[in-house]
Amino acid sequence: MRTTVDPEAVPKLGLADIDSADLPHLEVIVRNAKHDIVANVGAQIVALIVNPQNRVLYLEAVSTSDAGAHALMGSVSDPRGAVEFRFSRVGDDDYVEIQPPESPRLANVRLAVPGWFRHVHHVAMLDRSGELMLAPDHETLWRKLREKMSCPTLDAWGESLMKEIHGSGMLLECEAFGVPDGLRAFVLAATAQEIFDSIIAEHVHRAGIPRRSAA
Repeated sequence: MRTTVDPEAVPKLGLADIDSADLPHLEVIVRNAKHDIVANVGAQIVALIVNPQNRVLYLEAVSTSDAGAHALMGSVSDPRGAVEFRFSRVGDDDYVEIQPPESPRLANVRLAVPGWFRHVHHVAMLDRSGELMLAPDHETLWRKLREKMSCPTLDAWGESLMKEIHGSGMLLECEAFGVPDGLRAFVLAATAQEIFDSIIAEHVHRAGIPRRSAA
């Protein structure tokens, strides 16, 4: 999947500015065919990655009830109607609507709390589209690009080309919260393959490398 973005039409969530102690809130609303609300559940977000169109690529949330956790997972695994994800920061009276993940992989872990008879549910959602690329460094990102792009390349080219690739606009950085330090998230622009092919062709031309040597 390739992402097409109208930067002026999509509000930024400001995830990078959120303090880890101020967990943002997620409200999930499910409506039936008559647009009546049939489910409304809230949870605290402990990790979130959204693409430039604010579609959830990865999410971790906590719930203090079985019903809340099951409703949260059911809203995306077996939706019976329209689903709304509403994101809000601590202290905000308003919310920003974000798009639910597409056919996500779900996980739920029940965590015991000392001195409390109930459990905390840790719910995780991972978008299955394959759009998300996580990388701690240029080397890892170059390897993932080689796997996605159809143009043949060499592993050694990454060191020379990654700066140009970052400046080309083919990589769109995602907003992220609650991910390990140094880990960056990207998706490909709609024209990524065309841009990548052009960069590789120019590199081959500059270096005088026979095309048959690329593998």
